[in-house]
Order: sequence, then C-alpha cells, then structure tokens
Amino acid sequence: MSSKNYNETPAYRVLVEHSPRQSEELYLTLCGIEQCRPDKERESRVRDSFHLHVVLSGNGTLEAEGVNARLREGQLFLIKPGEKITYYPDPQNPWAYCWMSFSGAQADALMREAGFVEGVYTLESHVHVSKFYQLCNAALETPQLTHAAALRRYGLMLQYIAAAIESNDWECGSRKLKGHRPLQNRQDYTRYAIDYIKNNYSSITLRDVSDYLGINYNYFSAIFKQSQGITPNEYLLRVRMRQSSQMLANLTVDIQDIANYVGYSDSLTFSKTFKRFFGVSPKFYREMPVEERPIFDTILANRRNDRQE
Repeated sequence: MSSKNYNETPAYRVLVEHSPRQSEELYLTLCGIEQCRPDKERESRVRDSFHLHVVLSGNGTLEAEGVNARLREGQLFLIKPGEKITYYPDPQNPWAYCWMSFSGAQADALMREAGFVEGVYTLESHVHVSKFYQLCNAALETPQLTHAAALRRYGLMLQYIAAAIESNDWECGSRKLKGHRPLQNRQDYTRYAIDYIKNNYSSITLRDVSDYLGINYNYFSAIFKQSQGITPNEYLLRVRMRQSSQMLANLTVDIQDIANYVGYSDSLTFSKTFKRFFGVSPKFYREMPVEERPIFDTILANRRNDRQE
C-alpha cells in the first residue's frame, strides 16, 4: 500500500484525507489506529476539527477544560475544535485507540447527538469497540486518491458517527435522559409518537412505537413523559378509552367488538380497565342517560387537579 495520504509505522497507521470534499456539511479529514508506546509524549494542542477516539485496549488520561479523566477500553473521547486538550497513555498499560476526524456544518450537532454536549468529553460505548475498529481499518485499507475510494471513506465515516449516536441512544435510556439530545429532536419524537398512537392504537404495543421511532424504549418513555406530563402507557390508555366511550353510544355494536377494536382481545380485561377509568362498567355506561355519563374531558381535568394537589 502506498499513497501520499497514507502513513504507516509499527505503532500506527494514519490516513490524511486529501480528496475533494464529498459535502461541505460533513467531511472526513483524518483517520487512524495507534498502539501507543508507554513513553509517548503528551499530545497537547488545539485542533481545527472534531477527533472522535475509541479506546480499543489499555488505559490513558484525558485533560480538557477542567476535566481530568482516566480512560479504559470501551470508552469514547472527543477532541473538540478550538479547545486545548491533553491526552496521554498510561505508562504501565498504554492504550490503543482508533479515531476519525471530521469537520463541516453538521459536525457539532452530530457530536451533541452522540452525547458530547458542553462539558462532556468522554462517554461509555455501548457499541462494541470492534465495530469502530473495523470501520477505521476499512478506511485505511482504501487510501487511494480516487473519487470511488473517497466515497467509500465518506460512507465509512458516516457509519462511524452513526455507531457513536447509536451508543448514546442506549445510554440515554439507561440514564433515564440527561439531556444528551437537542430539545427539538425530543419534541419531534413525541409528535411522531402521538400521531402513530392515534392512528394505530387498536393494534400496537409501546415497544412498537419506540421501534417505529428507531430509539431506545426507555429513552422514548422518558422524553414522552417529560414532554406530555404522562407516560406513553397512560396516553395510549386515554386514546383507547376515549374511542371506546364514543363507540358505546352505538347500541348496535357489541361490547366484545368494541374491546377488540380498541386493542383488547379479552372483554373482561377491557371492562375492568374501562371501569377503573370511568368509574362504571361499559354496560352500565351504555345504559346511563347521556347527560349522566361520566365525561371524558372532566375525568382528565380531575386527574390533573389531583396531581397538582
């Protein structure tokens, strides 16, 4: 392998991207894999792009803007442009890491989505480090200065960043949300979830909703409750109860059919759930004079008042 943009020694392999940029929004500048020597000097300089490292083995230390972190295998660390960051291997157990460096208009937002918000420089990886290694290695195995090779490296960079974001989706769920995603994304997820529930309430589970959104179930539940003040389960229940109360007004529709329509295969379970919500059974509700039936919106208002008290 020989190319003016590719360098290799027994300790590291590095590729500097000299090909024309595939996009001004996001482009690769550098990638590499290194097994650090125990006596390697401290790296301490200001970078002009984002450098996303993955620790493959061993230990090292990162010092950045008041953060002093000892890192180990399975962790990510980010060097942010314009900030002086120092990092160095442990002399007894020096680390090996891979990295991709990139810049462009989207780079900062993507790194925030991966979890590197202000003040955060290190994260656990819940995607196995071998995936990051394989992507870096594949880029290094394609060093040619051709358009086709540059496109392949660009695609590998996108997969590398996507793996970091995928790791944070898992982490957000396990931490029950600590604001690692931009607020607008959380609002969008909630809006799409509500539309999906309203259109599919009779045949879905909440796992189906999170799968539709493509995010971790616990993360979905946390952002939904933060946005709506109730859990997704409570919201789905409300949609089903509102629809069933409206259908009960049609005396020709059997209660078992109503139960099936709103998502209950067992009419007894439906009846118990309905009674807990409205205070009366579906049969009793149907037989009541219209003006005496419990009003759905009043029930919700009373529940809100109870929570506030």
